[in-house]
Amino acid sequence: MNIKSVITFVSTVMAGRTAISRVRQAREDGDRLELVDAALNAIVVITGTIIIIRRLRRGEDEA
Repeated sequence: MNIKSVITFVSTVMAGRTAISRVRQAREDGDRLELVDAALNAIVVITGTIIIIRRLRRGEDEA
């Protein structure tokens, strides 16, 4: 695992925390459009995390 992979993983985790926070806030506000946007962002973060994990397992250094 190299520094680039670690930085990418950490930034993805931080984006995930932000997405979860946005989902919670949208639910509290009852804003459906914001909830859909936040949920889609969460899906993007999940997909990105899966791709990073796959690359790390394969030993790929290039992102």
